Amino acid sequence: MSGIHRLDEVFARFDAAMAALEDAVAMKAEGSRRVAELEGEAETLRRDRSRLASEIDLLRNKAGELAITSRSAAGKIDAAMSRIRAVLHSNAPE
Repeated sequence: MSGIHRLDEVFARFDAAMAALEDAVAMKAEGSRRVAELEGEAETLRRDRSRLASEIDLLRNKAGELAITSRSAAGKIDAAMSRIRAVLHSNAPE
């Protein structure tokens, strides 16, 4: 009977080892899926970063153009105000 009992123990250990192996394979497969998901997310983030960098560059260029236009407009307004003052002073009673 002892031989059968030992054989049962060996089979039980074998079953436990197989279950552990199956669990490890399942975990590795899940890990591989998660890695693939993370790689996909990383690629999406890289594309988003590239798109945002392009948009920022475009906005910087527009901001520069607006600053130039603003300075030009301010200069024209100052010149117009100076001409108006000159006309007012020339028409003022002495």
